Amino acid sequence: MKFALSWIADFVDVEKAGGPDGVRRTLALAGLPVESVERAGADTILDIEITPNRPDAMSHRGIARDLAAMAALPMSASKGAAPPSSGASVDSLTSVTIEVPRLCRRFGARVLTGIGPAAAPERVRTRLAAIGAKSIAAAVDATNYVLWEIGQPLHAFDLDRLAGRRLIVRRATKGEKLVTLDGVERALDPSDVVVADAERAVSLAGIMGGLATAVTAATKNVLLEAAWWDPAAIRRTARRLGMHTDASHRFERGADPEAIPEALDRAAAILASSAGGVLAPGLIDARGTPWKVRRAAVRLSRLRLLSGADLDLAFAAEALERLGFSPQRRGKRVAVTVPSFRPDVSAEDDLVEEVLRVWGYDRIPSRLPGSGKPGGQLEPRREVEESLADTAAAAGLLETMSAPFTDRASEESPFAPWLSEAGGAPTSLAVEAPLDESRRDLRATLLPGLLDAVARNVHRGEAAVSLFEVGRVFDRKGDPDDPGSFESRRFGFALAGSFRAHWSASGAAGRADFFDAKGLTERLLARWVAPEALAWKPLSCPAFTPGAAAVVCRPDGAVLGAVGLVASSERARRKLSEEVFAGELLVDNVPPRAAGVHFAPYSVFPPIEADLSFVQPPAKAWSDIEAFVRSRGLADLESVRIVDRYERAEAAGKIKTTIRLTFRSAERTLEQEEVNREVDKLRQALGRDMGVVF
Repeated sequence: MKFALSWIADFVDVEKAGGPDGVRRTLALAGLPVESVERAGADTILDIEITPNRPDAMSHRGIARDLAAMAALPMSASKGAAPPSSGASVDSLTSVTIEVPRLCRRFGARVLTGIGPAAAPERVRTRLAAIGAKSIAAAVDATNYVLWEIGQPLHAFDLDRLAGRRLIVRRATKGEKLVTLDGVERALDPSDVVVADAERAVSLAGIMGGLATAVTAATKNVLLEAAWWDPAAIRRTARRLGMHTDASHRFERGADPEAIPEALDRAAAILASSAGGVLAPGLIDARGTPWKVRRAAVRLSRLRLLSGADLDLAFAAEALERLGFSPQRRGKRVAVTVPSFRPDVSAEDDLVEEVLRVWGYDRIPSRLPGSGKPGGQLEPRREVEESLADTAAAAGLLETMSAPFTDRASEESPFAPWLSEAGGAPTSLAVEAPLDESRRDLRATLLPGLLDAVARNVHRGEAAVSLFEVGRVFDRKGDPDDPGSFESRRFGFALAGSFRAHWSASGAAGRADFFDAKGLTERLLARWVAPEALAWKPLSCPAFTPGAAAVVCRPDGAVLGAVGLVASSERARRKLSEEVFAGELLVDNVPPRAAGVHFAPYSVFPPIEADLSFVQPPAKAWSDIEAFVRSRGLADLESVRIVDRYERAEAAGKIKTTIRLTFRSAERTLEQEEVNREVDKLRQALGRDMGVVF
């Protein structure tokens, strides 16, 4: 945000603070870094980074307050005196009714009658222009000036255009519409809060006024409004409508309810000084649900523990008083009443932070805490994640990150069978106030985000896309008192286009296929489970092509992940012409300890290989046949692997499979005849027990 140094000087002596350079250094130490300094005529403009938790610093007086506290300088008196008033009282000219007391806890109004069409004072217009705010009209400029001066947003109504000359704070009705000041017709929702007259909504509360009751050059009587709005309600409406204004920016973070009378008086004084008119006596001060006075205390022991310095309570009380708190010494602690303009302060540690801001972050000792033993891996699952990521990077994959927000009904429903296999909760975890209304849910799988990343790369001309992601998903029922119980850890990958199985492989890269994805999965898990010990079973899932997807399990049956060819429907959704092979691993199900490595000496004797070709029932998976072969206890069988699998469309229900058996002895050279006997025994067993035909 931009602030004018001359405007800050209305509240604190900036020369005693060191001029522009001194102000810049002091604010940086206060946690308000100045990003840039520029000239605007004779003035100096500071571009200051304001964190979201500091709405009190989003005004020139707020910046001056922190500057004065840091530099131990006095603050100037308030400039909020109202002009003289006369004539009919404000209560006889208008009224305010609050129907949503929790969402609007205070609503103030003042009325000026008989104003003219004059422009705002030159000082007002010049200062607004210096910080990039456009001058519009006297009434609007007066409200904008007060917003930037003390941080309280206001709105000016043409009193004569308000039906019944009264205001009602209520929720919008279903189907109600409002044309806002930017000329856009907004469709309102019952969750929105509006300011209405006797007939219709005239302002979108805390965000933007309505065009129908806006002040114009012909306006004679003005109603100035300042209110406090519930931050969550304003944030929800602003996000839904895609609106962001100076007012909503402050109300979303928490405005100061005690600034309302001062803001109205100040705006009335500025407007009367330029456009004339008479201020009606009195102030309408409608109240909703009252606030609780916030109190906190800081102990000397806690202050010294967190600061690492030998601070005392006398300095703590002085620092908090400079920042606008009301401290009282009580033994070995300082108790304070938290000012209304500091919604971010509620706990003891917040007070410690405020004291340290005044004392100086740069003076906090920089040293590591003592330790009785060497550091170790405190989170075993983090070690698994890092190992998976390292293996994927070594295989040539690049890491990506996707947003955790989604629409589960449209984006994750095709993955429902896989989510069920993974043990996820059937219902999604939704965000109460989402950044995007179309993505209210927290993701339960990494795969949609990975596929979106693949699509972005392919659409930009990448011929080889190999990506992985390590992240959290929210697929557990969980305990609200333990937010982490809703999460589980996942590792996902996706391959499209050209793929080289290993960086050292010679020749041109081939097209990625299912066996690349399966082999990558085995390589990723090899540290914990030997590839031959993994169990694979078919997966029927709309997100994957039928017959080209599988679930991988541990030897004890626990699900480790899923791999498959992404279905054409999912590719069409993303306008992908390339085949994509994707997989997801359940990090939490990876065995906590890596598999032990045992060396077995190589046999010096030659192997004998034998191929078996047969027609198998479609219901028999390769993993079933492999497990059956190994269970027969064939003498000197070293390995069994699949060589070919062929299924013809015209011969539905028949799959031709070829397997290769390797026999080798560690003690002697095998005879072909004895190998043949073992193969014959296996052939008979397969035909009898597995239903295959040779």
